[in-house]
Amino acid sequence: MSTVPPQDEFVHQDYPRNEEKAWKENWYFNFIDRENNAWGINHISLERHKQKGRFSAFHVVDGEILMYLNYIDLAEDFSEINDGKLKVEFIEPHKKFRLTFEGPNHSVELNYLARFDVFDYAAKGDKSLTGNKSSLAIQHYEQALSVNGTLTKDGVARPISCLGHRDHSWGYRDETNIAGWNWIAVQFPDKTINVSQVRVGGMEPMSRGFVSEASGNVGIREVRIVPGTRNEEGIPLSSTFEAVDESGRPWTLTSNRFSGLVLPLSEKGKDVVVYENFSDYTLAETGETGVGIDEYLDNPG
Repeated sequence: MSTVPPQDEFVHQDYPRNEEKAWKENWYFNFIDRENNAWGINHISLERHKQKGRFSAFHVVDGEILMYLNYIDLAEDFSEINDGKLKVEFIEPHKKFRLTFEGPNHSVELNYLARFDVFDYAAKGDKSLTGNKSSLAIQHYEQALSVNGTLTKDGVARPISCLGHRDHSWGYRDETNIAGWNWIAVQFPDKTINVSQVRVGGMEPMSRGFVSEASGNVGIREVRIVPGTRNEEGIPLSSTFEAVDESGRPWTLTSNRFSGLVLPLSEKGKDVVVYENFSDYTLAETGETGVGIDEYLDNPG
């Protein structure tokens, strides 16, 4: 049974008014369909301290990168996650969602169904995320999904049938002090494995994550990241993530990038870059293979 109230799926209206510190509410949905040669991420961020909304969709279709980014002004009571092009609907909280996008050369309609219950970091007592107005004082949950729908490009439609992932967070989120992070969300037919590590200057790395299986969710308590190879442009191609869950079970995942995006994020600091990799994974303990996201934030400053 989810510890997240159904109303927390939707736009929060109890955000702080007249606040200069960064307070954001974010939603994220991805899909990775290797068979139909289409994958992508969709992200919405409501920056309430600025009353600006950032809607973005980064899709790769037959190797072509299709990028959409739009900023809108927010009314205080903004409630529908929709900028006129990218829209998210919560058909049944925690269980059923719809995402649609209408771009100049392609469109998508994706229907998401929950594979497992949401994993709520706050319910696990993650005080590093739910404290005061620090860099990452947020509420945060994630969930593995199945995805079915249609992607149409240049008038030609193709089915989408794959696995995906989502997350939702809200609260104080000042990322200008972050030295780097790693985040992976890996889908296997019978489980999802999520591992992350955030490095803030002058602090111990914050490591967390979870594993979802039919038996339920279990949190990750230890994370060690072993850097792998990078290409001549500095893009990371592989890494190994060594994690231990709350029961003491080890999970060792190695990523291998097959596609990706490089996203300069100058608003977070000079020379800050996010590498958004779509990767194949191997789970060392069993030899199983999966697919997912392998995200790096590099802040050389």
